[in-house]
Amino acid sequence: MATRPRLRNSPAPPPGAFLRGILFVVLLFPVTGAADSDRATGHWGGARTRLADAGVGIEVDYIAESFGRDDAENGSYLGNLDVMLTFDTGKLGAWPGGQVFLYGQNNHSSGISHSLNLTMPVSNLDAEPFTQLSEFWLEQWIGSRVTVRLGKQDANRDFAGARFAGNFLNSSFGVLPGSPMPSFPAPALGAAVLTEPTSWLGVHAGIYEGNPKVGSFGESAFEHDAGLFAIGALVVRHALGRPDAGIGSIGGWTHTESDRSGLYAIYDLLVPVDPNDSENSRTFQFFVRGGWSPQDDEDVGLYVGGGVTAHGFLGASNTIGLGTGHAQTETSHETFVELFFKWRPRPWLTVEPDVQFYDTGGEHPLFFGLRLKLKL
Repeated sequence: MATRPRLRNSPAPPPGAFLRGILFVVLLFPVTGAADSDRATGHWGGARTRLADAGVGIEVDYIAESFGRDDAENGSYLGNLDVMLTFDTGKLGAWPGGQVFLYGQNNHSSGISHSLNLTMPVSNLDAEPFTQLSEFWLEQWIGSRVTVRLGKQDANRDFAGARFAGNFLNSSFGVLPGSPMPSFPAPALGAAVLTEPTSWLGVHAGIYEGNPKVGSFGESAFEHDAGLFAIGALVVRHALGRPDAGIGSIGGWTHTESDRSGLYAIYDLLVPVDPNDSENSRTFQFFVRGGWSPQDDEDVGLYVGGGVTAHGFLGASNTIGLGTGHAQTETSHETFVELFFKWRPRPWLTVEPDVQFYDTGGEHPLFFGLRLKLKL
C-alpha cells in the first residue's frame, strides 16, 4: 500500500537566513527581461516563446519554506525544485491531439511535522529528501470528449484534488487522507481515462500500481506484493454567473493488496463579486472534501475538510484563505485550522505567511510558516 514516507528528524539549515536571503534578492533585484513575463527569467530573448510556439513548454519552480512551533524549540527549512517539460505532439509534427509530460523533482531538507508524528502533516511538501523523475506520461485526446493518459502520474490530481485547495499549505488539502491513492511523493505507473459525455457530466476511471516507491521508474509495479489501486468517479458541473462555477464529484476506490476500499466526495464553487464585470477580479472560492473507508489499525477511516478563499480584495492578485480539516483513526483524532495570506509582489513570486492550529487530542501545537515560490 502506498504510504507517506517516515520523516527523518535531521538537522535543518537555519530557516530564517534562507528565506530572508531569497526574498531580499527577488524583491530588490528583478531579473532582466522579466518585466512583462510571469517567469523571473523572462522570455530568454524570445527563445522561450519560440519553443512554446513549436510545441515545447519549459517550467521551473522553486519553493522555499520555513515552519516553527509556538514552543520556539522546533524549526524547519524545506526546499523543493520542480522542472517540467511539456511536448505538444501536434505542434512538433508527430501526431495530433497528444502531449508528453516529464516532471523532475528535488525535495531537500525536512519538515517540522515529524516532531508530533501528525496524521495530517503541516506542509504538503513534507517527505524524506529525494531527487527523482516524478512523472512521465503520454496524454492523448480522442475527439473532444475523451482523454487517455498512460505512464507514471499523480492520481490525486485527476480524482480527489479540489480546485481551490491548492493555495493552502496543509498536506490534507493535497493528498486525500486515508486513501492509498498514488500521489506525492510517489506517483505511480498507471492508466487513466477521463470522459466528458456532456458539457456538465464527466466519467473518470483509473488503475495504478498499488505500492509506488520514491525514485522508482515504475518497476515496483511488477513486484509480487504490489497490488493494484483502482478508482472511478462521476463529475458534475454547473454554471453560476460563469461556466463551471460549481464542480462536484463522487467516487470510490479499492486497493487489492491491502483489501481496502473507500468512498470520497468533493464540491467546490467559484462566486464572483460581480459576474457582469469581467474587469472585477474579486471572487470567493469555496470547497469541501471528505473520505471514508473501513478503519484498519492506524489508517484514517474518516476525513472531512474544507475552506474558503477570497481573491482580489487585498490587492488585485492576492488571496486570503481560511480552512480546516479533521481526520480520525481507531485510536486517535486530529483537527486543524489554517489561515494564510498569499501576496504576489511580482507575477513570478508569491510570498505566503501561514498559521496552523492543531488539536491532536493530547496536545494543541501552533505552527507559524512562510513559503516563497519563485517561478523561473
